[in-house]
Amino acid sequence: MAVIQERQTFVTSDGQVFVENGHSFWWTREGQIVRWSIFFGIFFLFLAYMIIGYWHAKRRINKGLKPLGYHRWLLNRQQRARYDPAYQNPSVYYNQYDMQANMPPPMYNPNAQMPPVYQPPAGATKVDPSQWRAEPTRRPAESDPAPDYTAPPGPPPAALRPDNTGASNNPYLR
Repeated sequence: MAVIQERQTFVTSDGQVFVENGHSFWWTREGQIVRWSIFFGIFFLFLAYMIIGYWHAKRRINKGLKPLGYHRWLLNRQQRARYDPAYQNPSVYYNQYDMQANMPPPMYNPNAQMPPVYQPPAGATKVDPSQWRAEPTRRPAESDPAPDYTAPPGPPPAALRPDNTGASNNPYLR
């Protein structure tokens, strides 16, 4: 059987021949070291930014200074309340609507005028599909009604086959 493989030999126009064994640099031992070094370098830079940024923001608050914008988001609400008055009273954010001052909706009055609703045309019924005339729709009798059904004589066929597998359309079980 023919298998399509990647080209392993490449000849340039000036006669140089390059042969590949199918593995790129990233799968060699040195390539794996470089790849994981890049990954862990980025990871540790991100981790250092988080830890040093948090530490720097806390030091600025302890000195009485406002934290800078690039690490202000690292602080929680309690720490931000030490310098920002908007965070000192969190109930302002939760009680924006005074539920006690609003009037409740009016009670149901059965004698009040009903709101406007759709009124069907005069003489319309849900039985007649054509509701545009007063008489019902007349259909012609069906020419070929379904014949009366009677059960065939005798007991019904057995539901299970002798090998207890039930009915199947698998040709290998027959």
